[in-house]
Amino acid sequence: MNESEVLGREHEINSLVRFLLMPDGSSRSDIERFSVVSIVGIGGVGKTTVAQCVYNDSRIDDHFDVKLWVCVSEKFDVRRLTTKMLESVCRDSRHHLTNLDTLQEILKDKLKDKQFLIVLDDVWNEVRSGWETLRKPFHFGKKGSRVLVTSRIPMVAKNMGTRATVILKGLKGADYWKFFERCAFGDANPDDHLKLKLIGERIANKLVGSPLAAKTVGGALKSKLEEEHWRSIMESKLWQMQQKEDDIFPALRLSYEHLPTSGLKQCFVYFSLFPKNYCFEKDRLVRMWMAQGFLQPGEQGRRPEDVGEDYFDELLHRSFFQDSLNGQSGQYVVHDLLHQLAESLSAHEYCRVEDDESEEIPDRVRHVYVSASNLAKLYETAPKLKILRSLVVNGSLLDTVAKSKLMDFIKVTLKRLKRLRVIVFDGLALDVLPESIGHMRHLRYLEVPGGQFIDLPKWICRLYQLQGLSLQFCSPLHLGRPLPRGMHRLVNMRYLNINPEKVSTIIEIGKLRSLQELREFHVRKTKGYELGQLRDMRQLRGQLSIMNLDMAGSASDCRAAELDNKEHLSALHLYWGQLGRIDNDKHEEVLEALRPHCNLTELRIIGYMGTKSPSWLETSWLSNLEHIELEGCQSWEVLPPLGQLPFLKILHLKSLKLVKHICSGFYGGHRIAFPLLEELLFSDMGEWRQWSGVKASSQLFPCLRRLQIDRCHKLRGSLVLPTVLERLHVVLSDDVTWESYKKPHVVLSDDVIWESSETNDVPAILKLSIDNISLLTDCLPAECLASLYRLDVVYCSSLESFTDEQEKWLHRLSSLEELRFSDCDNLTRLPTDLSSLALLKTLHIEGCPKIDSQPEKGI
Repeated sequence: MNESEVLGREHEINSLVRFLLMPDGSSRSDIERFSVVSIVGIGGVGKTTVAQCVYNDSRIDDHFDVKLWVCVSEKFDVRRLTTKMLESVCRDSRHHLTNLDTLQEILKDKLKDKQFLIVLDDVWNEVRSGWETLRKPFHFGKKGSRVLVTSRIPMVAKNMGTRATVILKGLKGADYWKFFERCAFGDANPDDHLKLKLIGERIANKLVGSPLAAKTVGGALKSKLEEEHWRSIMESKLWQMQQKEDDIFPALRLSYEHLPTSGLKQCFVYFSLFPKNYCFEKDRLVRMWMAQGFLQPGEQGRRPEDVGEDYFDELLHRSFFQDSLNGQSGQYVVHDLLHQLAESLSAHEYCRVEDDESEEIPDRVRHVYVSASNLAKLYETAPKLKILRSLVVNGSLLDTVAKSKLMDFIKVTLKRLKRLRVIVFDGLALDVLPESIGHMRHLRYLEVPGGQFIDLPKWICRLYQLQGLSLQFCSPLHLGRPLPRGMHRLVNMRYLNINPEKVSTIIEIGKLRSLQELREFHVRKTKGYELGQLRDMRQLRGQLSIMNLDMAGSASDCRAAELDNKEHLSALHLYWGQLGRIDNDKHEEVLEALRPHCNLTELRIIGYMGTKSPSWLETSWLSNLEHIELEGCQSWEVLPPLGQLPFLKILHLKSLKLVKHICSGFYGGHRIAFPLLEELLFSDMGEWRQWSGVKASSQLFPCLRRLQIDRCHKLRGSLVLPTVLERLHVVLSDDVTWESYKKPHVVLSDDVIWESSETNDVPAILKLSIDNISLLTDCLPAECLASLYRLDVVYCSSLESFTDEQEKWLHRLSSLEELRFSDCDNLTRLPTDLSSLALLKTLHIEGCPKIDSQPEKGI
């Protein structure tokens, strides 16, 4: 959390932490395993922010075994809240469970004998009976557990039996000005804009100390540091709206009015379609905006998605929404006051039917959110809804029986709604798509987040306007079944969120030229699945994996894919199978013809059986590469000069069976080789014997942090260990020794080759995992290990006990905090004396069945 977010709240935060950590007095009944602490204040004053700061405090982390955060909002629905708590503690979805008794029994088991902290954020209308039911599982926690409640209403906190309450008021004086200043000026120096500073002080005085108002109004001011703009905000007639003393609604309305475009305003109001505290992802929301036609491309070359991302970032920058507090990155939520603002602006165009008390659906409504249990209201009104554009049906709290009865209702209702552009079944798993959807000629976005679809119906191919199709969690049992043959007719399709293997079954997929993502393309010898299908798919972004390249045709067939015109691709994965006779020359021709665009940042080549590198890897053509993996390329003999790639950060080389030498050609001709490489892995390189080619004038791996050498049994010679190395992981078989390590160890450092006994300029290794304890004493200089804080001895089957020399070496590891022995089958006793390791905190022993005692001289 940004430090400025809690400016001036240090006293309240420390008071809350003290209340939460304070031991219960002996007078409290042992039955009362938990107590309630409350934060009360007006909307927008920062209750949730303060609660979040307390929740993330290290003192709280150290004290409580379990922490849960749940947004309550206006409806105190015990089943929903119990479900959300379970999702939080289990880190998975429990939508398939609907029985409250079952849910509470599971929650009770999760909390039993644990000291927990549960935050109930934004409680409005606590019903005493509901609270009594919700709290039942809490009584099984460990004494000293806490429930932290945030609410605008003091009586709610009182009725929940709060033990201590912190009243949060608006920020005052210098604290509020400092906070407002950061919101309004951003990185600019206020002293460089003295007139604006004076205007800003007058505006800040109107905001009753509200952090939310400061962020939204400050966002509007920050967009244009000009006196005329700031004066127009200060003198706006919206400040004259009738309001209570602590009401910030005029400030929020003013922030909305100063959004720069009508499209941006439309996109903000769309939030009113969803309930308060509804979590959403950026890409998903942008696709809905696009389906509604809110996003018009700007200058040439800009996609609607680009405009939508700009709109999203602008609204986020202006604090119209914020990061969600559910612990999942990439999710956002609208503050409830801003949600109220969106509702006030949406007039009769937006409607939510969430419970039996909801109002009737207006005839002129354009966007409807309805709980599945209230579909009857939608059915009754449907014939009048001539201009309905969005329908979101939420069924997350329906039981299985209700869902099965619901399908017929959905089918009949959808028949009456012909002009829909967006349909979302939210938390409602369907096994079959209603056929009535097939008649919606204007449909652009369809989302079904659950279900066990066996097949997509053929009528899906009639939805020619469809831009986005999201069918998640399709049954893995039917992945091999192809999608309908006519899918290639959906020429406006931009987004297919279906299992990638399913998408790969679309014949003539190359006709979907607007498609933005294609995770997998499976080459087949059948017409319609050849590489040339990729030629016109120039909009592809993200990752593309091309599978079954052993089935590729000639080099000219491969060049027809025109991978070098896919400028938006960031990652390319090339896979060969091992079917039939291997033709090395054919593999080389295919890989040569698949030259990617120079913008590529990640490349993986798996199963390639050519003996040499393609020419485009021998040059600096792919100079933007950051990540390379070469795996299972068992005929590749000489590695390309990857050291010349200026931005390469990760390099993995696995199962390159014929590589025998890594020499100067690998580093390239530049003075500094691998200038930004941070992670280097060699694995299963059975014939690799020598690592050489280091010249005194060269610099190797100046940024390398992690080096792993795994099952490279024939390797001899010195390791190249840069001074910045943080983690070294070496796995050898126990019957193999590195002969050069029996002599004084040699370490490469900067421009000079140093002997470890004569230099202090050696890498400081922080973690070391090793499967041959002799390597510790024979290979690595003690200076390398001066900062070592974790040592793992793993799969060391030859180790039975420690020699005197090995014990002396262990005693020199003065910084060691963690010592772990794993799967050392024959280890009978631990080192005799570990007491000299003064900083040792953890001794972990696992899979060492013959150890039956502690060290003789103690720990």
